[in-house]
Amino acid sequence: MNKQGFTLIELLVVVLIIGILSAIALPQYESAVEKSRMSEAMINAKAISDAAQRYFQANPNETVISNKNQIADVDLRGGTWVDNATYKTKLFIYKLGGAEGRVDVYRTDGDGIDTYIYHLWQKPDLSGGDALKGCEPGNDDPETGEQMCKFFVGI
Repeated sequence: MNKQGFTLIELLVVVLIIGILSAIALPQYESAVEKSRMSEAMINAKAISDAAQRYFQANPNETVISNKNQIADVDLRGGTWVDNATYKTKLFIYKLGGAEGRVDVYRTDGDGIDTYIYHLWQKPDLSGGDALKGCEPGNDDPETGEQMCKFFVGI
C-alpha cells in the first residue's frame, strides 16, 4: 500500500511561508487604510478652507470665519454639523477657527478622546494678490500633521 500525503516538515514550511507573507502584508494594508482615512480629513478640511476663501473674496472687508453659514456653499461628506462651528464625521472633527479661515482637524476615537492633528488656513490677501495659505501640525500627532501639511501646501 502506497500512502501519499504531506510530511510534518512540509506542512511546517507552508505555515512558515504563509506567516512570513502575512507579516509583510499586514503593515502595508494598515498603511493603505490609514492613508485613505487621512484623505477624508484632507478633502473635508480643504473643502472648508476653499469655501472660506470664496467667502473672503465675496466679502473683502471680512477676515474671520466662525460660523458654518458663512461658508454655506461647502459640500462635505460623511458627517454632520454638531454646532455652528464644528463638523463631525466618524473619525474626524473639523472646527472653524475664526481668523483667516482657519480649520482645526482632530482625530476622534469615539470615546471622547480627540487628537489634534493639524490646522490649515487660507486667508485673504488684502493687497489684491493671490490667497495666502498655510498649515501647521498639531501638538498631539506632529508626524501625521507634518505629512498632511506637506500635502496641503503642495495643492
